[in-house]
Amino acid sequence: MSRPRRLSLRARVALSTACIAAVAIAGISTIAWVTTRDRLHTQLDQALLELVPPANVSPPPDVPVPNAEWLCRAAPPDPGIQRFLEGIQLLRAGGGSCAPSGVDPVETSAQDRTVRATTLRDGRTRSGKSVRVLLQPVGEGNVLVASRNLAEIENTLAGLREVLVVVSLLGGALAAAASLLATRRAVAPMTRLTATAEEIARTEDLQLPDAVSGRDEVGRLGRAFASMIAALQESRRRQHELVTDAAHELRTPLTSLRTNIDLLARSEQTGRPIPAEQRAKIIDRLQAQAGEFTDLVTELVVLARDERELAREQVAVDTVIDRAARRARSRAPDHHFDIHCPPWTVVGDAAALERTVLNLLDNAIKFSPAGSTVRVRSEPGWITVVDEGPGLPDEHRTPAFQRFWRAPGARALPGSGLGLAMVADTVTAHGGAVRFEDPPGGGGACVRIELPHT
Repeated sequence: MSRPRRLSLRARVALSTACIAAVAIAGISTIAWVTTRDRLHTQLDQALLELVPPANVSPPPDVPVPNAEWLCRAAPPDPGIQRFLEGIQLLRAGGGSCAPSGVDPVETSAQDRTVRATTLRDGRTRSGKSVRVLLQPVGEGNVLVASRNLAEIENTLAGLREVLVVVSLLGGALAAAASLLATRRAVAPMTRLTATAEEIARTEDLQLPDAVSGRDEVGRLGRAFASMIAALQESRRRQHELVTDAAHELRTPLTSLRTNIDLLARSEQTGRPIPAEQRAKIIDRLQAQAGEFTDLVTELVVLARDERELAREQVAVDTVIDRAARRARSRAPDHHFDIHCPPWTVVGDAAALERTVLNLLDNAIKFSPAGSTVRVRSEPGWITVVDEGPGLPDEHRTPAFQRFWRAPGARALPGSGLGLAMVADTVTAHGGAVRFEDPPGGGGACVRIELPHT
């Protein structure tokens, strides 16, 4: 059984807005209707009070008001009282009641005969009409009952109720339409982002979405999405460059390795032995090439690992340099190391920073003669590594940090050309910079790392 399809975000927002608007309009309409009803009843009560004399007060002779004398006659003496003919009567003190001819009397109770003050209530006539009833004590124990038909008020309220219902429905519909239009405009950037994400998932083609303006949540989402796509593009670009460069660099050692292996295999297949001295050289080359190949693969793995996000913690730079120097001494016992590094810290990845310093030390060892000294100096914010080798010309200092780049005079030396590239990547990831400088006193090479210290 398939699950029911959920409404879209635009439809849900529009429906919610319409419901809220309808409830609000209905509430306002109800308040308006109740207020109008109360006001109409108040006006009707006031009209009744104005046309009936106060309790136990005799009106002036020239004022035509109902009284006990004419109520019990066949007809009222004054045409001005005709407005009361539908509902006026007298409850006599001794019992019974009387009313002008043609009047539809109000249904009364024994309690009505005992009122001692002006009283207003709803009631019905004997014919079933809804009326507003005023009970007014007059004379000795008599009660005047006056009433006004509520049909006019009820008709007015019924018409008002119909108008308010229509207004509520129209208001809800208009609110839904306006909300749908506003929501469509508001979520249009999200719709474009969704289409872009679906297109990327389908084609795996990383394309930047259209710029989303505004500082609201949708604008922030659009900018965050664009930043994510840009980061993925950069990551893919760097990955592609790494794979391309690695394939290019691996081709040469693999070709050389295969050539030497073919020489040994051909000797075995043809039965013509290779001279011992030449065979030893081939085996030495194989071992050296295998070592270079292993180092290259190791550096590629490290470089690929460093593409990921680095750890962020307080790192003691002096400890990092000390560890790297100990490893360098074990690799090059025929070199001297002069280390000076007071304590200071940086926020970053301790393992990555140690590899960075070790790469600089390995590079200095490779290009400086045996018995020379590698000097490491550090102060809060910077590290320098100085060797006593041939140095590096100015035109080679910038490309030296590119992947697989090697100086023309160094291509015969072992190495992959990735060491300084890994140094540059790690330092940049830590918010720092790396460059070659002229060494103090001249001669050799000097690499300076600058890092934001804490």
